[in-house]
Amino acid sequence: MKRLFSILIVLATFGYSGNIFSLTGVKKVYPIVEIKGKNIPKEFKQLVTDELNSTINSLKLDSKGFNQRALAILISESYIKDIVLINMQLIVSEETKRLDSDTLAFALTYQSKKEFILSPDELEENLEDNLDELLIEFKEQYIEDNKPIQKVEIKHENSLADELKYETNYYDAIEKAKKEKRNILFVLTANYCPWCRKFEQRVLLKKEVDEAIHKKYIPLILNREEKKFPKEFYKAMTPIVHFIDYKTQKSYHSVVGYNNKDEFLYLLSQDN
Repeated sequence: MKRLFSILIVLATFGYSGNIFSLTGVKKVYPIVEIKGKNIPKEFKQLVTDELNSTINSLKLDSKGFNQRALAILISESYIKDIVLINMQLIVSEETKRLDSDTLAFALTYQSKKEFILSPDELEENLEDNLDELLIEFKEQYIEDNKPIQKVEIKHENSLADELKYETNYYDAIEKAKKEKRNILFVLTANYCPWCRKFEQRVLLKKEVDEAIHKKYIPLILNREEKKFPKEFYKAMTPIVHFIDYKTQKSYHSVVGYNNKDEFLYLLSQDN
């Protein structure tokens, strides 16, 4: 058990920026609450444990017995000169097989972070507020990620592009972008990519996302296995979204992997 605690803390310390994680298919977890810090009241651990178990029960997750997949809330302190920061994380860590061998390794498969400056008068309120935010974010993503994907009948390769009114030829999209003086939002997918289908159905097909894209960009979608495009946009992982400057035809920002609807809308809002 001590080994698992140590692994969780190390993994959490070297976490990823942004949310590239998925909770699809998670059915069984082992709950852990670990709190380190002299300023955090000891009784808060029981509150965190109760709230974590409540979330687990509401999602109907199996938490009986030990499991290699830990659902953990880690709370600690850090210092910047005389300022005390309270760090809160909710993570899922599990044993997985490496891609190139049968070797097992622990990996983070979900992580969400909160931190705030210690204020003794508001400590309890801040702890509870940040805990609520962590659990709500986890619960909402879990529900979203585990919705059944609607089966879509594909009549021909451009059916999605037709429905969304996306360009399907890179060079035609470039000419249109130059003419209209608008940047290109270039979505690159692959045939055997479940995350691509999920991104298409749960994000691109949403009305608010589609309206935001068409308002600002010339949208382009290509299957990397079937269409021609400059090699500089090729990436091993799909889906990937390139934001391309219509003047230079260069990508000024890329988003790799799946982002849910709210995350993607936020990314679009930050591109000014």
